[in-house]
This record gives sequence, structure tokens and C-alpha cells, in this order.
Amino acid sequence: MNIIDAVSCMCDLAKGEAEQFDVIASNSHSEGLSVFQGQVQNTEISDSVGLGLRVIKDGRPGYAHTERLTKEAIAQTIKDAVCHTQWTEKIDIELPGPVDVPAGQPNYNPELECLSLSQIKDFCIDLEKATFAKSKEIENIPYLGGDTNSETFVIANSKGALYTVQSNYVSVGAGAVASRDGVKKLGNFVKSGRDWKEFTIEEIASRTAEYSTELFGAKKIEGGNIPVIFSERVASRFLAMYLNPFVAEAMQKGMSRLVGKEGTKIASDAFSIWSDPQGEMFQHVNYVDSEGVPAQRVKVVDNGIFSSALYNLETASKAGRKSTGNGIRGFGSKMSTAFFNLLVPAGDKTTADLLKLFPKCLLVARLEGNSGCNAVSGELSIGAHGFWCENGVIQHPVDGVTLSGNFFDIIQNIVAVGNEYYSAFSNYKVPALAVSNLAVSC
Repeated sequence: MNIIDAVSCMCDLAKGEAEQFDVIASNSHSEGLSVFQGQVQNTEISDSVGLGLRVIKDGRPGYAHTERLTKEAIAQTIKDAVCHTQWTEKIDIELPGPVDVPAGQPNYNPELECLSLSQIKDFCIDLEKATFAKSKEIENIPYLGGDTNSETFVIANSKGALYTVQSNYVSVGAGAVASRDGVKKLGNFVKSGRDWKEFTIEEIASRTAEYSTELFGAKKIEGGNIPVIFSERVASRFLAMYLNPFVAEAMQKGMSRLVGKEGTKIASDAFSIWSDPQGEMFQHVNYVDSEGVPAQRVKVVDNGIFSSALYNLETASKAGRKSTGNGIRGFGSKMSTAFFNLLVPAGDKTTADLLKLFPKCLLVARLEGNSGCNAVSGELSIGAHGFWCENGVIQHPVDGVTLSGNFFDIIQNIVAVGNEYYSAFSNYKVPALAVSNLAVSC
């Protein structure tokens, strides 16, 4: 049976087995290839399908899932979920009924289904040639390829809610190794989107070549506590490492330093973080979360004030709050919480303007690894590369420094936020962040 029929079957069989239940189902398909030296090196086609069930029996939740869409497998999954309830703690939640959502599938472009692997192959072969042509210093392109991805996602529950969400996108990227005076550097660029007409060989080749050569001629700088600007290229990644403290579940488990701080000032006035599921700046739209709760804009941090943690139904019940509509679950996982379209609202300065705020500063363009970063404590110790700037002018590249500090101190020391975002397609939009001081060691 197909995924829609399987959801209907599970809902029919689950009736009477528990007071409440909800179903998550997904069917995804991806096709991709990689190119090396003008030839297809590897191809991959992947499919995934599954049904996930949460039942609430005697006030206790139980989870189970299956990847077999047969009536027998679905019936067994229901039995497994009900059995699981004997081991869980009681929760006091009421699943939502159906709500009206706008018609259409804003995350899906049917024209993209006509894009073939053959077209992507031809694009990538030409992209390889164009990237080599951008710089004589590029000696190898070990990473180059593209893929298409599509998914059908279904949410249903015992209250009659039923939502079907379709999404798709294509990605193409390249990573090039450049060499100068015996020094080798790797740079890469990936473009994603839903409109194939927006993909140009010129853009991807130019960005890849630029990023592979930009750090040649790097010089050492004097370490210490200095102003640092996280460029829009890395600001999203920096912030993404420290989002868990803003989730109610982490607070309730004692894994967040923000316990008891809702309504208090935790950051500078210049800094805000929103969960913006229908924000006009984004190409991803969420009308409901994975529990069928209407998704809404949540100003998690508003001008430095920690206004609200992110809640799903379970964590909201424990806190005596309402869900913020940020519940998220895959068919094979339990309920958790996440940002839907993370937005740091733009300031009034370009990244170039931010450089002029300090007589001297480090502009960070790349981050390496995150083993020294801890979301619970807020500790930050991470390798970085970028550019040394004086009086608003880039002087030279900087290679292999370490940034050290604490996230909760850093966001208090943000003096300004930029107004440029790196990727039009990303569901994380964070402009450059100017920090008054951060420990930099060389």
C-alpha cells in the first residue's frame, strides 16, 4: 500500500487501542552522483519509507515504528506502542484537532521532478572544467557532485487532523584544492534550491575558486582578547552549536544554563533569535509542527531578553505552558523540539560597515570542527580562519587560530549585527555578528 493508505490503515486500527494517538509518516527519494576528472565517479539512489506511532494510554505515551507498509506490520506496530506505555511516565496533553492551513505546497516545485541525473551529470562535468579555468592554482577538484531530494510527509491523529506536506530541492557543490608555493588549501561551495534555472556554473565555479585561494598569504597575528566578527558565512554554524539551551526539554533535564531565566536579559540589545516558520525571508514554510499544533513566530530572544523557550506539547505540559508549535519528530524517533526557520533579525550595517567599528579586528570566514564546544556549559574552543582588518580594511588572511570563550558571554558582547545573509535557501538566516572581545590564540 502507498503511504497515504498506510496512514489511514494505522489510524483505523489504532482506534480503541488508546485514548489518543498520532501518526508520522514519510516517503523520501534521493538521486545523486559525483564527478571526477570528467567522468562519473559514483551514483546513488536512495529510498526511505516508514510509519511512526505515538499512543497515549492511561496517560502514558508509547512509541513504535515500522518500515513495512502491510496491515500485519502496522497492527504489530500498534501493539508495540501500546506495550511501551507501561514503561513511561504519565503526561497530561491533549492532541490538537484539525486546523485550516493554506492550500498548496510551498516547499515543493513540480518542475524539479523533470530534472534528470543526466542533466546534473552534464552540469557537473562543465562545472569541473569551469572551476579549473578560474585559477591556475587549482590543481585538483576531489569533491564535485549534485543530487535531488524529495519527500512526502504526513501528520495524522485521533482527533481527525490530517496534513500532507511535500518538499523537494536540488544541490550542487564542488570542493577544490589549490596550491601556491608548496602550500595547499581546500575551498568548497554548495548551492541548494528548488529552481534549477537559478543554478549557474559561473556562480558555483567562481565561489569554489575564490574560497580555495582566499587564504593564501596568511600571516600570524598577536593573540589576546580582541574584537571578532563572525561573518555571515559562519555565523549560522556558530549559533547552531548552541541552540539546545533554548529548548524546554534541555532546561527541564538540567542541561541548560538558561533554567529559570525566561523573561530576563541574557544577551546584548542588538541580538535577537526567532523561530520564524512562515517568515517571508525563507523558502521553507511550516504551517503546523509534528504534533499538528499551528506553527507560529516565536521571539525566543528579543533584543537581548530571553522571552520564551521552545515547547512541544509534552514539555509545555510539564511547565504549565502552551506549546509554541515547535514539536518535531521523524517516523523513527520520539518527540523533540526544534527551531523552524531560525532568524537573527538584521541590523542596519553591512559586513563591511561592521569592520569599521573597531580599529583592529578579526573577520572569521571559516570554522573547524566543534569538539571543544559544549552547549550545556557554553564553552567554546574552535579553530578558525579569516582575515585581519585594520580601520575597516582587510589587511591579510589569518590561518589556524583558536577562538576561546563562552557562548553565554559572547552573546552579551555582541555590539552590532549585520544585514547580509549568506544563503537564500537556508532555513538558518544569521547575518554577521560583531563581538567586542574574544580570546584568540595563535
